[in-house]
Amino acid sequence: MSHLLIRGMKLFIRTISIFLLATSALHGQSLKAFLNAGAEAMEDSDYYNACYYFQSALEFDTTNVDVHYLYAQASFKLKAYTRAESSFQYILDHDADQLHPLASFYLGLTQQNLGKYDLARTHFQLYLSESEGDDPYYTARAEKEIAAVEWAQDRILNPREGLNVERLNDSINTAYSEFAAVKNGSSLFYSSLRFEKEEKSQLVNRLFSKILRYEEAGTNEPLDEEFHQGGQHFANMAFSHDASSVYYTICEYSQGVELRCDIYKRVIDESGKWGAAQKLPSAINDSLSTNTQPSIAYDLRLDKEVLYFVSDREGGKGKLDIWYSIINSNGYSDPINLESVNTIENEISPFYHSPTSTLYFSTDGRLGMGGYDVYSSVKVNGTFEDPVNEEALINSSFDDVYYVLNSEGTEAYFSSNRIGSLYLDDSYEACCFDIYRAEIEDKPVELKILSYNELTRNPLNGTRVIIIDPLTDEVVFESLSPTENEHNFTVRYRREYTIITEKEGFQTDETSIKINQLEPIDKKIYLTPLAVKLDVYAYDDITRDPLPGVLVTVNNLDRDALPKLEFNESGNDFSFDINAGYNYEIIADKTGYERVIEPVNNLLIINGIIRQDVFLRPIELNEYLPVCVYFDNDRPDRRSNKLYTDKSYSETYDEYVSKKDEFKEQLSFTLSEKLAIEAEDEVERFFDKNVKQGYEMLLLFIGKLKQRLEAGDKIEISLKGYASPRAQNKYNLAIGQRRIWTIKNEIRQFENSVLEQYIDSGMLQVVEVSFGEETAPDNVSDSYQDRRSSIYSVDASRERKAEIVRVRVLNKND
Repeated sequence: MSHLLIRGMKLFIRTISIFLLATSALHGQSLKAFLNAGAEAMEDSDYYNACYYFQSALEFDTTNVDVHYLYAQASFKLKAYTRAESSFQYILDHDADQLHPLASFYLGLTQQNLGKYDLARTHFQLYLSESEGDDPYYTARAEKEIAAVEWAQDRILNPREGLNVERLNDSINTAYSEFAAVKNGSSLFYSSLRFEKEEKSQLVNRLFSKILRYEEAGTNEPLDEEFHQGGQHFANMAFSHDASSVYYTICEYSQGVELRCDIYKRVIDESGKWGAAQKLPSAINDSLSTNTQPSIAYDLRLDKEVLYFVSDREGGKGKLDIWYSIINSNGYSDPINLESVNTIENEISPFYHSPTSTLYFSTDGRLGMGGYDVYSSVKVNGTFEDPVNEEALINSSFDDVYYVLNSEGTEAYFSSNRIGSLYLDDSYEACCFDIYRAEIEDKPVELKILSYNELTRNPLNGTRVIIIDPLTDEVVFESLSPTENEHNFTVRYRREYTIITEKEGFQTDETSIKINQLEPIDKKIYLTPLAVKLDVYAYDDITRDPLPGVLVTVNNLDRDALPKLEFNESGNDFSFDINAGYNYEIIADKTGYERVIEPVNNLLIINGIIRQDVFLRPIELNEYLPVCVYFDNDRPDRRSNKLYTDKSYSETYDEYVSKKDEFKEQLSFTLSEKLAIEAEDEVERFFDKNVKQGYEMLLLFIGKLKQRLEAGDKIEISLKGYASPRAQNKYNLAIGQRRIWTIKNEIRQFENSVLEQYIDSGMLQVVEVSFGEETAPDNVSDSYQDRRSSIYSVDASRERKAEIVRVRVLNKND
């Protein structure tokens, strides 16, 4: 046990009868005798009797400032804060010569422990104004406590949310001190300083502590006598991670009422019986120090158990420090001081919460509410982060210690001597500890996992995310997102999780995350891509048969790299080495077939292989018909009766398109504003949909025609030419014929006359039909005087055209 709980024992080491004994023994004694007895009690840390002797001394002279100071110090040590406050205040009011400069400092500490923060700040400031710099320790401490009381006042007004704290019932808590509660299964184990042991050498029986087991069914009794055999005080029970063994302390009196403790262990057999007591080795139980308050932790990072404990051994940072030792198969490592949490004051009652990798402990050396406050420190990558105060409700202006938390983080037990705890003597209301229980709201935290390609840093779709509780290896969440890189989960505050992110073709990532904030968390995961095989198979889209003679090209769309090409003359299978981290496209070409261009489906990686089937469709030229192109009025070759022309359609197209605005202007010139807008819109649609798209379809058709000819087909195409009815019929037949020739010329000149050989050899035959104006609708004007309708109207424009109307493959049954 620490000196903190030893103080609770000291109050009851002697009962009220000692006053009678002391009064009888010292009756008629001098002031000096009381002062000497008080000094001796202080030296033995017997603050209860020290208070009695100094109080008796005050009866000789109630105005003696020096005796008041001794009495105030003893009362403060005993945590009889009300009496200490009264005496320190008396000193400030009557110490005209300022013989006790620390009185204002201790009055501030006393009032801080009583929760009188405004008064405490005033007296800390008074000390600094009168004695700042006289003693560096007290100067720094006063400055720290001023900040602490201001911080505490704010926390009291804004207590931590989601907490409900209650004192356990009177069957557990007594007027003595109860502490170090820990739950194992349905049992609550705790220590209590309520037991007497008869000792003939003592004037009265001393009190000592035992470990009790409380069951909700009603059982509440000490562990068996065999467990408590062999020592004075038994306390501070802590179970191993798997509850197969238990650690605890045995303490004995070393000087006066001071205690010295060692740590013991017992193995628990399968039937639940305690094994023999085993004192931990001398590396842990240093004979020159007290070693107490064990806590056994399972460290996920180390995959080992760790013993945390409290000791005042040499090599520490302060008075009582937290130390740790790693438990190996061959024993315990040499203890290491946990410097990142220890201060020059006291750190006690450590508890390591394995699910969240968080160490909870109490300290009087940091910013706090007063007395000992519970702090927590999260272990990240093997290092404990800056401790955080657990704030109001858990902490009070009194001492709050022995904080333990269940695995779910929803229930905590701790001990406190705060107002509301039981005590025997109203004069010493801050002496004794009771056990409190805190219900902690299970706070959800939104966790978003975003997966990325480590190579390109682009979002990576199709990943699977698995979230595991590392303590139980239980899968708590699993998510597959085929079309997005985002996975959303609701996790628990202050928990640690293992995140496994995987995708076929990528190296699996495993990482851990500690949820140490309530705000939504975005976690980015980068997966490293692996080399994979891309197997491509080509098929005829009509017959679904394997298709030989295909050229397959694979292009990397994410980087400037040479394409990968394979030609398989006799088979339909292709294989490429690619990297799963890049985006690729497949291009499949075969003469007489439509070109296929499609992305590689990275979601279909199985055992390091992507299989992709491509289906090539034979080119069916009739599917593109009719191909219809349009002409300007009296084009090509104006005012000519020739039946042919040297111009290609491309040569007439650019000139025609450039006159679009002229057609709009002429058609809308005499119309009202509304009708003019409608007329202009009609012209715009005609040029975009008919003229432009007709030209594009002509070039596409000729390209497909080229592929069929290259495949060895003999083809016949039928062309028709048309004219608007504005001119004489004979003239219109001639211009219709010239318009057919523009298509013939376009075919002959295509791609530097590549098709000319097929025309000359008869592999490509053209059948020509000119309809002139014979098919023009009756509503198309033929009036020379009405230029607006006969030239610029859309109806007239639709009649000035040439078409490819039919395709025959002469060497097939098409």
